[in-house]
Amino acid sequence: MDESERQDGAPDPLTIVRPQADIDERAAESALRPTTLAEFEGQPRVSDQLGLMLEAARHRSAVADHVLLSGPPGLGKTTLAMIVASEMSAPLRISSGPAIQHAGDLAAILSGLVEGEVFFLDEIHRMSRPAEEMLYLAMEDFRVDVVIGKGPGATAIP
Repeated sequence: MDESERQDGAPDPLTIVRPQADIDERAAESALRPTTLAEFEGQPRVSDQLGLMLEAARHRSAVADHVLLSGPPGLGKTTLAMIVASEMSAPLRISSGPAIQHAGDLAAILSGLVEGEVFFLDEIHRMSRPAEEMLYLAMEDFRVDVVIGKGPGATAIP
């Protein structure tokens, strides 16, 4: 029992903030977040460019090209990633730069992606240099080289 509950288990009416989110709170937060570019407010230039890119991908029956969204917190980068996935009817996978300590961490994520899946990497600037290099290779050549072993006996597996 936490401090926000009475002894009978009911919420304390005097407690405004509780340590866990209510189901109603989660639903309200989801309802506030736009799900289409038409609903997205602000950043009209970015929204227009993304819309053009997504429309071209749909017209070609292809996946959308890579996109780099940068800027300070609160501009809607995560929301735009969710919108891209929604507009392309694709699954979305989210990770963060600090969670990827080694190139192998990124290789595991990338190898688990399904075709067409949107991968949003938040705080990419905090990712390790070897993981960055692997990401560049994956984005440019659509492949990942995994090195097994160290020194002269190391083997690269494409």
